[in-house]
Amino acid sequence: MNPAPHNPQAEKLAAFERLVETYEAPLLRYATRLLRDTDAAQDVVQNAFLRLLRNWRDALEPSPQISSWLYRVTHNAAVDHLRHESRLRVLHEKEAAERPQELPPDRGTAFRISEEAEAAALALQSLDLRDRQLVILKVYEEKSYREITEITGLTGSYIGYLLHHAMKKLAAALHARRGQQGP
Repeated sequence: MNPAPHNPQAEKLAAFERLVETYEAPLLRYATRLLRDTDAAQDVVQNAFLRLLRNWRDALEPSPQISSWLYRVTHNAAVDHLRHESRLRVLHEKEAAERPQELPPDRGTAFRISEEAEAAALALQSLDLRDRQLVILKVYEEKSYREITEITGLTGSYIGYLLHHAMKKLAAALHARRGQQGP
């Protein structure tokens, strides 16, 4: 019996599928935290993987280089999405101001998060995009300073400085929220 013929296209597709299995969930978490929109996050991550498939010339195997590249592409696409949404928001603000306030649908108790988690998410959103990105990468994604350097292009010492101040802003925002809610 003859061995199966060598099919480079099938091997590339199988390797690509392994990369998607490895990196899709963490990239979706990262993009969702940046965008606060799961649909947009899915689009951003899907586009990052498509760019990887079209542009990556080295081996399609999980590696720190591919991980950093995917996080950087995901971040850049998320920033582009936020800029686009910001321009659209300006166009729709007048219409939204004229509409009566609508309550979001109740999805049931399974979708509710604790008050502390909601306060942390709101405080995180109060940070500017760069600070939010760094906090998400360090705290939620548990990336090392070296990995954050590769993803953002910033130096390690500058990342430490920015993270220190971002965490202070985050703590102040949480403290302010607690003060508004009362004892």
